[in-house]
Order: sequence, then structure tokens, then C-alpha cells
Amino acid sequence: RIALLNNPNLQATYEDLGVTQADVVEAGLLENPTLFGQARFPDGGDGSTNLEFGIAQNFLSLLMLPARKQLAAIQFEQKKLHVADAVLQMASEVSRAYYTAVDANTARDYQKQKAIAAENAFELALRMKAAGNISDLELAHHQAQYEETRIDLAGYEEAVLKSREKLTYLMGLWGERTDWTLIDTLPGTPEQELPFDHLESIAIGNRLDLAAARKEVEAMAQALGITVDWRWVGDIEVGISTERDTDRSWVTGPSLSIQLPIFNQRQADIARLEAKLRQSHKRLTAQAVQIRSEVRALGYRLALKRQLVEHYETTLLPLKKRIVELTLQNYNFMLMGTFDLLRAKQNEIEAHQQHGAALRDYWVIRSDLQRAIGGNIPAPVNAQDKHAGATPPVN
Repeated sequence: RIALLNNPNLQATYEDLGVTQADVVEAGLLENPTLFGQARFPDGGDGSTNLEFGIAQNFLSLLMLPARKQLAAIQFEQKKLHVADAVLQMASEVSRAYYTAVDANTARDYQKQKAIAAENAFELALRMKAAGNISDLELAHHQAQYEETRIDLAGYEEAVLKSREKLTYLMGLWGERTDWTLIDTLPGTPEQELPFDHLESIAIGNRLDLAAARKEVEAMAQALGITVDWRWVGDIEVGISTERDTDRSWVTGPSLSIQLPIFNQRQADIARLEAKLRQSHKRLTAQAVQIRSEVRALGYRLALKRQLVEHYETTLLPLKKRIVELTLQNYNFMLMGTFDLLRAKQNEIEAHQQHGAALRDYWVIRSDLQRAIGGNIPAPVNAQDKHAGATPPVN
């Protein structure tokens, strides 16, 4: 909501509606009449100046006014769909940035724990080296591991700054308003994942960019129809003119100007619009096929990523925790050393980092899937609705 209200790029996109609305108003206006006049002076003698005045109106534009208004209305609907689609794109991009920022904070905190563990190991190694219990090589290994964790922590800090700044930019915030906070961790996966076999048809029906492409086809067909219907009619101007002859008498009457479509019956315009109409049809079909492919791929990826997250939560994380507990028991019985305990704890922290990354990817993919179907993921459907995915590419 913050981004939709504040993002300056999106606000600039909103102004497209005003521009297109002005085009609609202009399409409903008549052309301005043309006022003309001329004077012809006598070549000697007692004759007076010949004067002529007139006013004319393009009558063809009046006849085509309803068709122009209908075409402009279609184009306005197309622009509204484009703007609405830009809103959904912005919402999806903000969601991706949000999940990335939350995970960056969590991963940074885990890396701090790894750095603390490595520092403790290095300090212990220093004391053991002073007592003569370890070699210079082993001490160097512990120091190198500690320095590597510090370098990695700097990289995680940079990732936090980048992700936070991107989210701040998308929300259109600056100054004191950039001092916002995030939740500590990402939410877990939903208890029950939704079926994906019907999402293709939902996407075809919901995607606003595809609806805008349909409107483009409709507008192109309307433009072609107007051109074909009026191909035999040239410009028509009707008006009234008055003239004062050299004998100072005035004559007044109607005027009519008709363009004869002898050489140009708009063959080129018709051929051009026919090609553009075929082109827009092909693009519409290609876009629908791409949307279906995108939805299928995201559905597969979401299912796989959910399985990975669940594997971490049900198997790997409990196993790493169990290893730490058993290592601690052996350490208490003096069967394992301090370094073994610290190493086990570091491995557990790494598993938590990997689990967080998988959970972030899950929510990012879910957000992408919501964008791909043109809205929120729907509730599960009945069995008889599962055949919806077998519909043609464009409905």
C-alpha cells in the first residue's frame, strides 16, 4: 500500500489515464471550421475591389465522429488495463523486495553467530597455542576461519543494506521516513498447498496485460473497419460563401468541396492495418502461451521449494540440532573437544541460513505465481474444475 501511494514511477504511470482521457475528449470534438477570405483589385478603370468571404466545415469528420469516439473508448480501456497491470507488477516487485530484505536480516544475524563462534574458537586456539597444546598450523587454520567469517559477515551486511535500500526506493520513502523496521523472520509455509492444475485458465482470465492485448486487437479491428467503411469517401467540406463583385453587388450561397478518391482509395492504409491486426493476433496468442508456460513453471518450482523447506524443517534442522546435543554430551564426558562443539554449532547455523534462503525463495516464487495468475492464488477447486487447464491458449 505504501508503494502504491508513494512510488513516483507508478504515480507517473497513473498520469497515462489523464493523457488517454484527454484523447477520448478530443475524439468527441468537432473540427474547427475554416474561415477564408480574399480580395482582388481592379486593373485600372472605375471598378471596385472584388471581395470574397466564406466559412466551411469538414463534414466527413462529423460523419465519422461516433466511430472515432468508439475507437478512443477502446483505447482508453486498454490504457486502464495497462495501468492496473503496472500496479500489480509494482505490488509483486515490492513483495519480492520485502521477502529478500527479511531474509537478509535473518541471514546476517545467523552469520553474526557464526562469527562469534569462530572468534571463540580462535581465542581458545590462542590460549592453547600459548600452552603449547596446538601447532602454528592449527592456529593459522583457526585464524583463517575466523577472518573468513568476518569477511562473510561484511558481505551479509552489504546484502542487508542493498535489500533495505531497494525496498525503501520502491516505497518511495526518503529522509526520516526511511527509519522503518521489519519482522524478524519470514512466515512458515502454509499448512496445505493449493493445487496448481487449474491455474493456467485462471491466469488467462485474470491477467490484465493479456486483457490489454485483447483490447489492442479490438482497437486494431475497429480502426480497420473504419478505414474500409470510409475508403470511397474523400474529404467533404460544406460551408457558405459570399462575394462582392466589381459592380458592388453581393452574391451569397452554399459551398461544397468533395475530394474524389480516384487514385488513392486508402489501399496502403488498409493493407497496413490488416498486417497490424494479424500481428496483434499473433502477439496475443504468443503472450497467452508464455503466460501458461510461466504459470506451469512457477507451480513446479513452488512445489519443489516447499518440499525443500519441509525437508529442512522435518529432517536436516532437527538432525543438526541433535548433533549439537550429542556433541555437547560427549564434550561433557571429555570425549570430544571444544573445537568439535563449536564446529557442530557452526554447521547448525549454516543449516538455518540455508533453510532461511529456501523459505525466502518459496515466498518469492509464490509472489511471482500470484503475479503470473493476475492476483491472489485461489482456494482449492472441486474435481470437476480440474479440466479447466485443457482450454485453448486464448479464451
